Parts: sequence; structure tokens; C-alpha cells
Amino acid sequence: MTSRRWSPGNSYDGAVEPKYAILSYTWGRFEEPGYPSLQIDGIDWDVPSIDPAHFTVADLRRLLDHIGSEHDFVWIDIACIDQKREKDKMQEVGRQAIIFKRARRAYIWLNKYQPAVAQGHVQALLRYAYELEQGSREPLQGAEAFHTELLAILQDPWFSSLWTLQESVLQRHAILLNKSGLPITTTGPWIGESPMTQLMDLSGACAFTRAMLDSKIQAEGAADPGAVSSARVDKMQSFHSTIDRSGIDFTLCPNPNIQYAAAIYRQTSRPEDRIYAIMQVYGYRLGNSAPEIKKLKRFTLSDLETQFLKSLTTQSALLSQAFQHLQSPRPGQSWCITNQIRVPERLHQIVVHDQFLSSGCTIAVKHRAKAYFEGYECPFQDLCAFWKQRSQDLITAVETANDAPNGLLERQQFFNPATPGRDWFFRKFKYGLILDISHDLDAEAMSFEWPPDTSTRDYVGNLIIESRPLNQAAAAKSNQEITARLTSQYGESALRVLYLGTAMHVEKMMVALILVKTVVGTSMLRRKTLWKRIGTCFWYVEGGLLENLIASMKIMQGTFG
Repeated sequence: MTSRRWSPGNSYDGAVEPKYAILSYTWGRFEEPGYPSLQIDGIDWDVPSIDPAHFTVADLRRLLDHIGSEHDFVWIDIACIDQKREKDKMQEVGRQAIIFKRARRAYIWLNKYQPAVAQGHVQALLRYAYELEQGSREPLQGAEAFHTELLAILQDPWFSSLWTLQESVLQRHAILLNKSGLPITTTGPWIGESPMTQLMDLSGACAFTRAMLDSKIQAEGAADPGAVSSARVDKMQSFHSTIDRSGIDFTLCPNPNIQYAAAIYRQTSRPEDRIYAIMQVYGYRLGNSAPEIKKLKRFTLSDLETQFLKSLTTQSALLSQAFQHLQSPRPGQSWCITNQIRVPERLHQIVVHDQFLSSGCTIAVKHRAKAYFEGYECPFQDLCAFWKQRSQDLITAVETANDAPNGLLERQQFFNPATPGRDWFFRKFKYGLILDISHDLDAEAMSFEWPPDTSTRDYVGNLIIESRPLNQAAAAKSNQEITARLTSQYGESALRVLYLGTAMHVEKMMVALILVKTVVGTSMLRRKTLWKRIGTCFWYVEGGLLENLIASMKIMQGTFG
């Protein structure tokens, strides 16, 4: 086994831009001096030795032999990077996205269980998800069985590493390998072209089961308002929480804040790796991994977090705010993304790429506790009035549909978009509030959208209220009650809507911050105005009063509280 040296032109000892496979596995927490290590020709450093309780040299060599039987080149970090040469290592850390995305094939090594045991857990997990999808298993019973298998799979150390969380996003179609280094295969009607299990198979099963749990919790809550505290719903919430914590239920969701939120459940060997091990999901090269770094510097976790926040807000103010606080932020940090957040489903499709975003404001970061903004704003009450009018118009249109004739030609005329009052059926219209946890309101984090999310738990298991009431009129009334409560708490003049921009990946959706004005300082000279984020809101609509609303917005500058 030989390691090929890289040279300019992407050449490896004469092989120019070779096609290669890549391996995702975890070893850093299990490095243990004194044990045998893998022997590789062509390198001038010692490969780290690993505690054989995690994996042995024979295990690793057998794995690489299996991969090597199908690929001439394999990228594996301990053979390609001298872990003691910090500068070289950090440059490679900054290239993880390129390295993983260019790989012809990616593999994930799950080495906790013997091959038959691992195959059994994966087979059962996918079977239960399939049966739930087909409706052939009682939902709660099926979810409980699915949950048991998922817990067993998550015991593998691969699912506890922050580095592998990043790698899972960079190569979502990676093939799962067992302890012997062979693909984990399953049999059943859910398999596609190959029986080999991909990470996306687990992700899809988790995403479907979570969606099913959402719908069942919603249905039970609609049938019995007291069900949100029932033992049955609590059990479903527990299953939901396990899926969220896994970090693998992303399917094809492009918002990288989803993984940033899941990072709190993953481990690293060094504090600064809390940023280094997730930054490439966003495409950033920070700290000593930045290409302009010529001489290593000492970057603390705080330094790296500030760099990350500056990069994120510079790239996209909208993306930087596409989350929901689950813990009350510290003073000055209401704008700041942390690991104590979640990304509601409505914000899953916020994409990093410029072609899917248009910016409506800028955010400038000085440090974690101080950031400034400039953008267009309008009074919160103006937006609420716009929402109220649009919802009432649509409800009226739906109610008049009861008068629709039975004949096909008559119905076509009745629902003709050119018929006055009927075009509402053909316009897209949805709006919603995503409120952060609030001590001011004594309220949990809450999401609400109209027309008719479900109940979920935050990172410590507390209830997050999401609602999609089936009755549109009742839903609109509930939303108006929420906005009225905000106005009553903070005052109409203190609430502003700061337009962040438009997301255009799936639907053309406008997103804004809800800000509340606060005044701090005891004397006139020291008194200053801050704007605290209390949530986000969104709307998308075709035609109507929206243009008037945007036209009424004015430029606003301020400091976040």
C-alpha cells in the first residue's frame, strides 16, 4: 500500500487528476500511542495508532483492500495527511468540500457491530419505514420499532463525530460499509438499482418517519386538544427528537443551518474543531485553513466563531437568520446563530447559492455581541393588516365556491381566473410567523403559517408549538391573536419588520425579521436604541397589495440587541 505525493497540476506521482474513492470514518477520539499502526509506503511520518477496541490494523487493511479492489486510488486522511504537520493538515481541512465532492465514490465505515448485526439493524429500519409508508403497520407501533432500530444504529461512533456530520452532507450518497469493509446490503421492495445501502436511504427513512410523526401528532391534537400532553403524543415526540438529533434526516434539504443545529449532539477532540469540522458545509475556509495564511496563528474558538459569523452574514443576511432560537439569546446576540436553534421546515429550502437568493439588507458583524444592520423596514402592523386582508379575501373566495355549479362547462366558467373574484383560486398565497423562545411573552418557540406545523421538541426535549389548524378561518383568527399579543406586549410603535430578501429555490418566498425596539442606558448621553430579534416571518403571494407594501418600506439602520 503506497501513498502518492501531490504535485502542482493535480498530479500524483505521474497520475494526473486520478479518479478516486474516499472513506468517511472516525478515529481521532480513539488515537492511542503504543499500539500497532498501518504501514504505508511513500510517506515520511508515522500513521497514528488506534485503540484496537475501536478498530485494528487488520480491520483497516481489510477495508482498504476491499475498496482497492474496485478503485485504483483511495483518499484516507491518515495516509494522505501528516497529522503532526499542522499547517499541511489545516490546508487539507480547508479543502474537505472539494476532496469529498470530487470523489468518484464515497464510503462510510460503521465498525461497531459485527457484519450480520449491522445488516440486521439496517434491514429492519428500512423495512419499518417502508411498512409505515405503505400503511401496513399501525403508526405508533411502527414508529416505536423504527425508533428501536435507529437507536441501535446511532450507537456506532460514526454518528457521534462532528467531522462525519460534515462529510455526510458533502457526500450524501455514500455507501455504508460493515466492520469487515463490505457494503451493508438489504433486500426488499424499497431497494433501487442496487442492494447496497446508501446514507440517503437512512436519511429518507428518517425524513419520512418524522413527517409521519408530525401528521399523527397534528391529527391527535385536532381530535383532542389535550392530546399534546398525552402519553401517546409524548412517545411520538420522543421518537421525533431522536431523529432530529441524528442529524441525518436532511434528505436533499440545502439549508446548511440544519447541520449547524445538529452539531450540538456531535463530538470533537479540540474546541476549535466546533468550527473547523462544520465550516465546509457552508464552503468556508477559516482560521488556519484559509488559503492566505502563510504562518500559523493561534485562533481560539471565539475567534473562529466570529470569523464564521462574519462570513455567513457577508454571504447572505437571509441565510444567517434562517433559523429559530430555542434558548433566549444573550444581550446583543439576538441576531446570532448558535447550536441552540432549529430550522423550521418552511426555511429548509433556503440555499447558499446566490442564484436562489436576493438580498434585501446587510448585516455587519463586529463581534459576537455586536452587529449592525441596514435595510428596508415597515411597521409590523402594516404587514399584519396586509396578511389579514389577503386571508379574508381568500376565505371569502373559498366560501363562495359552495355556489359552484355542477356542470363541467359551467364550473370552468365559474373558476375562470378572468372572472372577477375567482382568480383567488389560482394565486399562491401563504404567510407565517416563526417566533423565537421569549421570556417577555413567557412563550416557547412557536411557528405558525396560513393557510392550513406540528408539535416537536427542542434540543432539551421541551415542546415547540407548531400549528396548522384545518379550519382556515380559525387559523387566520389564531394568527391575528398572536400578532395582537405581540403588539400588546411590545407596543405598536416598537415593532418593525426588516426585509431580509427573497428565497427562490422552490417558491418565491419573502423573508423578514421581526424586531422590537429597546432603549438601554440610564442617562441621556449613554442611552442608545437597540433592535432585538424576536422571530422571523415569511410570505409569498402573486399579485395584489404586496407591491404597495414593499413600496412603503423605508431604509432603516440600527444595532441588534
